[in-house]
Amino acid sequence: MDKSELVSYLEKIDGALSRPCLLCVYGSAAFILLDQPARTSLDIDVAGPYSEADMGELRRAAQAAGLPINPQESHQKDHIKWVSPVRLCLAAPQPRSELILWRGRSLTVKTVSMPDLIASKLIRYDAIDQSDIQYLVIQRSIGYEEICAAVRRLPPPFARDPVLLENLAALKEDLEDWRSAP
Repeated sequence: MDKSELVSYLEKIDGALSRPCLLCVYGSAAFILLDQPARTSLDIDVAGPYSEADMGELRRAAQAAGLPINPQESHQKDHIKWVSPVRLCLAAPQPRSELILWRGRSLTVKTVSMPDLIASKLIRYDAIDQSDIQYLVIQRSIGYEEICAAVRRLPPPFARDPVLLENLAALKEDLEDWRSAP
């Protein structure tokens, strides 16, 4: 899905809800809603612990919009991935730094601060993650120290994960390269 498809899904979910619902998204959906050019995805990653929803109603509204929640791994169509606290590499939203990405009548979609979004990408730090991070860093001049502070806010065990910390060190070098590029 691209931005227009994602917004269409959100509008359909919003129209099917009868009570307020707050979803905290991260990953590709957040970057799509932050207008990263040409960004697409098959899933909408939702941080379960930071969202507020009647799950039965949300499941019904999402299904009506054509988006199953947590389908089998073999599902290769658009869907919502509701991420539990055990698998969530994302700091809790900080008051006054969370970003509202989309709002309808009943549905509000938010994300964490930009440094926190970057920190969540360091668990993998593949080419797509690097592109996402580069987009934010260039848009908002986010510094390395801000990202280090965001890594320290990650829930255990992610804040101490050796691979994530290696990727943080690699990011420091990448930041210098990106800033010196013409």
